[in-house]
Amino acid sequence: MNKRKITKVIIGVVVIAAATGYFLQQAIESSWVYYYSVDEFAETETYKILQSGDAKASKADFNRIIRVAGTVKENSIVRGAEQMQLDFELAGKKAVVPVRYYGTVPKNFTEGKEVVVQGRISDKGLFKADKILTRCESKYKVKS
Repeated sequence: MNKRKITKVIIGVVVIAAATGYFLQQAIESSWVYYYSVDEFAETETYKILQSGDAKASKADFNRIIRVAGTVKENSIVRGAEQMQLDFELAGKKAVVPVRYYGTVPKNFTEGKEVVVQGRISDKGLFKADKILTRCESKYKVKS
């Protein structure tokens, strides 16, 4: 083989390896979504800025998908049947985050239940959830 063909093969291998590495890294990052507790989320700089009413938060802060875990606050669930809208408050030990969700609600979603919501924070401080994740109690109970 001449030098030209060897150089082309090496460049091709490097390009394929770089593309494979990039896609692998993207897949790993998307599957490792960390979640905040309500209290941790309330301590983030973005949430503090939103609660103060100051407009310093960047658009990137609103486009980031995050997960927040907490307990559905008692007497906070409001359902809008026509729009399949669900509003509720997610409570931690110190803080409360208002949540709005559109879609089918999991069967085991109730007040006082621990849930994880996934979505984005709005510029009004409202958490707009795309998903609500609940635990199935029967799967986690010890069999007698």
